[in-house]
Amino acid sequence: MQPNNRHLRLNLGCGLLTDPSWVNVDGSWNARLAKHTFLRRVISSLGILPAEKAKVPWSSEIFVHDVRERLPFPDSSADAVYASHVLEHLYREQGQQLIRESFRVLTPGGVVRIVVPDINTIVREYLGERPFGDLSASQNVLSPADLFNERLLMRWPSPSRHNVVMRVYEAWQDFHSHKWMYDEQSLSSLLRSVGFVDVVRRNYSESLIPNVSAVEDPSRIQNGAGVCVEGRKPE
Repeated sequence: MQPNNRHLRLNLGCGLLTDPSWVNVDGSWNARLAKHTFLRRVISSLGILPAEKAKVPWSSEIFVHDVRERLPFPDSSADAVYASHVLEHLYREQGQQLIRESFRVLTPGGVVRIVVPDINTIVREYLGERPFGDLSASQNVLSPADLFNERLLMRWPSPSRHNVVMRVYEAWQDFHSHKWMYDEQSLSSLLRSVGFVDVVRRNYSESLIPNVSAVEDPSRIQNGAGVCVEGRKPE
């Protein structure tokens, strides 16, 4: 069933961070299985779903949808669209489409807020700076190039060791790796290119969206973890 109330607030690619005042949207395997607890238990007992994934407390209230597809909401029906660490998992063309869709569903004056890993910060670290702060013990033994690759997360460092069903699913979805990275300039340009105005960089919980901290994880923005850009659909 699709939400039909107007002036929604959409939390796209919500993962585990949901809030009842938002429409929390996610298309992952776990989000789908959260609505079918018996099936989830069965495939977990059969070893199809890894035990560590089965224990993750996904909400059964998530609105299941693949954000690579057209958003199933009417034109001008949302006051806010939020997506944190989602856009980098999409190919560039898919990311552009999601921003266009966000513009379509927003009401005039509505706000889009996008958070992504900051490639500028990652490059600065590769060049010898410490924008993320002190490294962990495991990171400290890595060469700059290896740490750079780990930050980019274009691919996992080793092939999947899951069972055949999970490997097929991961290959089919191919959502967990990063496809295209952004900095403040490129992300701002993307928002402006589809028509957003008043595009500015924001800090954690600094927003035109009331109480955005209900769906925002500070660890995804602070200490160099990400860049947050907000824009407004013209009145």
